Amino acid sequence: MTNARFAFALSLSLGCAAARPALITLPSPPAEPPAPTLTWGDTRATLTPADASTDDGRLARRYVVVLAAGERVRFTMLSRALDSRLVLDGPGAMHIDNDDAFPGNNDSAVMFVAPAAGHYTLRATTAERGQSGAFTLRAERLSTASDGDDLALGTTMDAALDVGTRSGMPGRWFHFDARGGARVRLRVTSAAFDTVLTVLGPRGETWINDDANDLGPDRADRPLDSTLDVVIPEGGTYHVVVTSYGMRGGGRFRVATSERPPVLLRAGEDVPREGYAGVEGRGRVLGLYAGITAYADHSRLYGCADDARFLGAAMRAAHLQGASDQEVLTDGAATRAAFLAGIGRLAARARPEDVVMVFFSGHGNVRPAPAGDHTELDGIDETIELVDGPLVDTEVAAALAGVRAGTVILTLDSCHAGGFADDWVTGPGRIGLFSSDADVLSDTAEPRRAGGYLSWYLRRAVLGEADARPRDGMLQAGELTDYLYAGFVADHARMNPPGSNDPYQRLEAVRGSVPWTQALWLYPRRPDGALGPLPEVALTSATP
Repeated sequence: MTNARFAFALSLSLGCAAARPALITLPSPPAEPPAPTLTWGDTRATLTPADASTDDGRLARRYVVVLAAGERVRFTMLSRALDSRLVLDGPGAMHIDNDDAFPGNNDSAVMFVAPAAGHYTLRATTAERGQSGAFTLRAERLSTASDGDDLALGTTMDAALDVGTRSGMPGRWFHFDARGGARVRLRVTSAAFDTVLTVLGPRGETWINDDANDLGPDRADRPLDSTLDVVIPEGGTYHVVVTSYGMRGGGRFRVATSERPPVLLRAGEDVPREGYAGVEGRGRVLGLYAGITAYADHSRLYGCADDARFLGAAMRAAHLQGASDQEVLTDGAATRAAFLAGIGRLAARARPEDVVMVFFSGHGNVRPAPAGDHTELDGIDETIELVDGPLVDTEVAAALAGVRAGTVILTLDSCHAGGFADDWVTGPGRIGLFSSDADVLSDTAEPRRAGGYLSWYLRRAVLGEADARPRDGMLQAGELTDYLYAGFVADHARMNPPGSNDPYQRLEAVRGSVPWTQALWLYPRRPDGALGPLPEVALTSATP
């Protein structure tokens, strides 16, 4: 890890004050005409250039709907002339924006249970600019079970999807009831057609999967089959819709379901007593976090020891680990022997259902690979520099090979960190998070008051900020890596200042065999089943 680069700024100061300009009164934008009240049933209309446009230049028709609290409704925009889009706004900042209700179908729909009595605004518009044409807006009041068959969670059901043209809401519909915080898994398999699985929630939530890209639990299914793993945001009735890709084909299919109860944090507990981590949600999160600021044989760094402390504190604050589930090594305690012994203790404790994170923030280096070692294409080994000497990439990988957890995450915030990827991400269940490529240095992150940029974003991620697609209390592997990528993009100019001739520093996140949707862990909920706010803990080092 290199010391922070210095940037030069040039500022200009005007010596004379300019005369104050006269105030100009701009005309107010024209008020929107009153919106008509939408009637139940079908309303036929046409978007024309005379219609008011939205802020982004799309034509739109606006309607008002008066709903009572708890009313279950569905609005559908059907058109052969338009790529339709519906936007709904309601009390309590409720906002639903739907382009295509189902993959391969340009019709739009919003379906929800009204959270409060009041006026709701519905805009019938288009996905593309400049579109005009006829459409039908269908408004329906629904009963709890008015769409589809009852689907009992924990069971398997065989059914059929009709072949042919479908109008309105296509597909085969089911519904189920679930508790807030429950983890519901649905898998649709078929030998007859390419399945698409959609789940619709009572607040307009939508989860969609086209291809699961796996072979199922018994490796007998097709990658084209569909799987959704949904953490239920709030208790209520949810709908399941099975369609075919592009609305082409149909035939027999099977829906297999399972339900795990909510993960609750009870009074006096540091972590839940039941499992909350791993693919099946039955494991724990264990960690080894090392960081070195003060070196004897290398230049002193900024904030790297704090990186390890703060990551441990974030995991505890999020109730993902108790003190006995983590080991923190800083400065003089972060020796070669201590780091390898810590991995050894993880190997002794970890079970196949667990998630293990091993983290290091500090100096990294390179050295020639041993003669005859043909695994390094460039002939160079990468190292992490412990306080009393280096650990080579092959040594770290060999030590971690003994950790039999279902998912093991190696995170290195150090120069040349990406060189560990080829040695580590070589088997199933392994994720590598590296602060730079193998031949690139990593900056310290003084602007963020952190040892490294990866460290800064990682500790915010585990507190819950990465749980955003959706914010449901389940952190998926892809949510974590996407969040880290976005952080590196936000700080790109800090790591790579304009005018520098150094190679760009970028995040290298390698998920290997771990799919985007794989659950890493569930955030524990309060006893009432609600998801708590993000914890507030200290995340910054002292000012340099």
